[in-house]
Amino acid sequence: MPMGQLGGVLRIDVAEQSIDLLAIAGHKGLLGPTGTGGLYVAPGVRLTPLRQGGTGTRSEHLSQPEEMPDALEAGTVNTVGIAGLGAALRVLQSTGIEVVRARESALTARLVTGLREIDGVTVHGPADPSQRVAVVSVTLRGWEPVDVSAALDSAFGIAVRAGLHCAPLAHRTLGTFPRGTVRLAPGCSTTDDQIDQTLAALRELALSAR
Repeated sequence: MPMGQLGGVLRIDVAEQSIDLLAIAGHKGLLGPTGTGGLYVAPGVRLTPLRQGGTGTRSEHLSQPEEMPDALEAGTVNTVGIAGLGAALRVLQSTGIEVVRARESALTARLVTGLREIDGVTVHGPADPSQRVAVVSVTLRGWEPVDVSAALDSAFGIAVRAGLHCAPLAHRTLGTFPRGTVRLAPGCSTTDDQIDQTLAALRELALSAR
């Protein structure tokens, strides 16, 4: 079960949900560096490693160690990235997931409410902000998503992501394939002013397309 950006904003009981494999990206909801993440492997589940060798813990053997996590960790692990992820987890733990979730929910509600007031902007997904995580996909009439992203970056200093977001089937379901959407993702450090600046920028782009 790949959770993508949900790690850090949802509590997941792997036993209650009978989860065998759970992958979480470290660089999204968990606030860690890119190239980090976590993989939960339930007891009794055995995986075949994609790569073997250079484990350091069993250098005398030609095959990969049997014990976890060494069995899946060929070569030198990303020590710096792991340390960064650990620091991010400590910040989340000290702040509290509930506090982070509440802050992101408030920002998302502010964003979605403002977006729905802009003529030409389509907000994809649930109308109720409480039914969302802090990820909002939009399209802008008269604009290609990639061009909206470029304009927000170059003219307003606002970083978003445009395209299919590694989820082409989701975009086929939404009817946004192959152009994709513009993804806005406020985080716990985003400010109300930054949300308002983003809304003002999209309002300006929408007006320019008329």
